[in-house]
Amino acid sequence: MNHKRNFIFLLGFLTILLPPAVTCRPNIAASSTVRPTSEEHPSSSHRLTPAQQHSGELLAYLLKVVLGRAGQLKSREDWRVRAADEPLDFNHIVKVMRNPEKNQLDFMVLDPDILDLSQVLFHYDEKLSLYKGDYGVTSVYPAPEILALRLFLLKKINSGEKMDLDVFMQRERNLHDKGYQPSSEDLAATGLSKTEMAFLRDIFLSEPALYRYLTYPFLLKALGETGVFVSGELTESIIQAARYTPFRCKPMDFGENHDAIRIAFLPSMTKEFVYGKDAASLSRHGFKPTEFLDGIFNKLKMEILETTRETLKRKLSKPPYPKLTERRWAKLWQQLKKRDIAFYVENERPLVIYPENAAQVIGEVCPEADFTVILMGKNIYRAIFFNPLNDLYPSVNRLYMDIMDIEYHQGGEEIDAISRFICSRLMNRIGHLTETMAE
Repeated sequence: MNHKRNFIFLLGFLTILLPPAVTCRPNIAASSTVRPTSEEHPSSSHRLTPAQQHSGELLAYLLKVVLGRAGQLKSREDWRVRAADEPLDFNHIVKVMRNPEKNQLDFMVLDPDILDLSQVLFHYDEKLSLYKGDYGVTSVYPAPEILALRLFLLKKINSGEKMDLDVFMQRERNLHDKGYQPSSEDLAATGLSKTEMAFLRDIFLSEPALYRYLTYPFLLKALGETGVFVSGELTESIIQAARYTPFRCKPMDFGENHDAIRIAFLPSMTKEFVYGKDAASLSRHGFKPTEFLDGIFNKLKMEILETTRETLKRKLSKPPYPKLTERRWAKLWQQLKKRDIAFYVENERPLVIYPENAAQVIGEVCPEADFTVILMGKNIYRAIFFNPLNDLYPSVNRLYMDIMDIEYHQGGEEIDAISRFICSRLMNRIGHLTETMAE
């Protein structure tokens, strides 16, 4: 791998300092145990941009990988133990990650399988990369704050200790105060040691947005699955919002036939969405697909239809089906294509879909789909473990495709599988049509 050499090379030209500590709120005494109002803390969604919200969903999955709970099986054990004995010293993590003379691998596994996933994360929030987008540079390494949060979680998981996240969030104002000294009551109530509380405060002072990520529904749900905190009423109410139901798919063509065989295209973990105030014609969710992704949607649709046409024609050319002239076959295909096959797409916002959440997300975004194609960014599949017995067609009516395989016509096996599915459904519908159209 050349990534470490690139890292050292870039550091030779750049001297990048950590951003100054930011105090987001005035100093409030530790007596802030009064429950926050719903306006103050229903979740952090209202304090994150659309791109940051999606980053929170990506980060939720990435944290599972770097804690050894997801991703390729061969890397999980390394992630489960890496840095487990390192002290909770945020400044030390920063120095190691910023200094080319230090070994960055003290705090992370050099895992090539997550490089492309990391780049997607940094695309939607460059401050989550090591260089935080300074001078237009995006690193292959994550920001020190992410590695620090991982270290905190790893230690909590290994110790079996749990923090009270409801009580912790009630002290948000204090966490943004550099001079805050937690009382023994604060520590007992949160389930944190003085060192842990100071460590988290240092993280949030360095990058205040990370606290907003921490309390974003999708990320909070992922953290809850690690068992590091005791959930309360506030935490549970936030996690309940970790749903994709507002982002429904829609037909690719005009009109909608509810009796058609419905094929859905859902984009997952891809950089192929434009966002931000300078972008024109954004969807109501704050994104729009690139021209390249729009082309991929249409290209995949046309290739599925063409393969289905060829497959169906071969099937109908054999007994017991009556022989059709080319003209009548063409007429039959046009009827089937128009009436019996429909394509749906979610093209207003990127999603994060992987085997463990696929059924839930599809049920929220496109429950009408008979078959779902999950379109992933370049090489994202490398960060995901797929169990062919449970996660792929024909065990389930969905499959995953790399968008670059579609671009370079390398998705033939997957397209064949989709067309076989469609044909299996069509064969139950067309017997009477072939009889009336036979010679």
